[in-house]
Amino acid sequence: MLLAIISVSPVVAQNVRVEAGKRAAAIPKICESVASASIEGQVDIPALAKEADCKGAGDMMNEYTYVLKFAKREKDKKGQVKEETRTFEVYIPTLKSGMHVRGILLLTSHDDVPVPPAELEKERLRAGERLEKEEQKIARSATPRPEANTGHAAGMLPLGMYGRMGINPGMLGIKRGGAALDLHTFLRECELALLRREQHDGREMLVFSFTPRRAAPFNDYEKYIARLSGTIWIDAKDRIVTRLAGWGPGAEGAQHADAASPSGVKPPAVYVEMMRLNEGVWLPRVMRLNGADYPGLFDHVSQDSTFTYSQYQRFYTEIKDVKLETPKAPQ
Repeated sequence: MLLAIISVSPVVAQNVRVEAGKRAAAIPKICESVASASIEGQVDIPALAKEADCKGAGDMMNEYTYVLKFAKREKDKKGQVKEETRTFEVYIPTLKSGMHVRGILLLTSHDDVPVPPAELEKERLRAGERLEKEEQKIARSATPRPEANTGHAAGMLPLGMYGRMGINPGMLGIKRGGAALDLHTFLRECELALLRREQHDGREMLVFSFTPRRAAPFNDYEKYIARLSGTIWIDAKDRIVTRLAGWGPGAEGAQHADAASPSGVKPPAVYVEMMRLNEGVWLPRVMRLNGADYPGLFDHVSQDSTFTYSQYQRFYTEIKDVKLETPKAPQ
């Protein structure tokens, strides 16, 4: 099974790759000409959806290390439920050349059994060696790298980065179907209707129902969205999506329950939760594609997969001596 965790597509340390560019433009294209939506009195829903789309279009994940836990639940041929967890340290370093490595995943535990410290340290050293080779490779290359757009386009700046989760099942190296989860698609291809305003963790939220637009141009990995209905929460101050919960066929009425799926309510088919860091940046906390409880909804995806992100630690320096350190717990 191949996993595309977020849009920067982290890979294992043994296969380090480097992007062909430096940082994205300060104002992404989808944020150009976007104005603040009116939410007092009658909410300007189309404008708010565009603003929320922009506010999650940053590239902040490049600036953090974090811990990623992958949990999988599925049934075997005998109907027995099998569960598996893997925990990784994730690094997205900046090389001295200014290039961003697409991501390094170091396995730290499997089914809550820690990787022996000596073995983990060996993997960190191997990752460092790979980075050093990439640095030398770039230095020898005479091909000019494209620079980021430094123009001063009108618009607004993002406040966070929505994650992108993908599941690509396969056998013997051959992919079979798959599914992807991306908040941007819901904001662009679904109709929103205001349900209520509520408080969550001391912040005001605008709560909307969503229904897919007819004939929306979903790609093959997102066609399942046409069969969903659910709820989207948007932070009233920061204008960014903080949660999304979507239910498939056979879960009528569940979308009116809380996204945490209380006892007796069928769990959502898709679920996203964002977290606001102390510096005001919004990054993923939970992403879930649940094929176990919705057989046939996704293309050849019959497992329940959840990614949980934690221990975000921002870093400011480049890699100079190619050394990876263990993420520290938040203060």
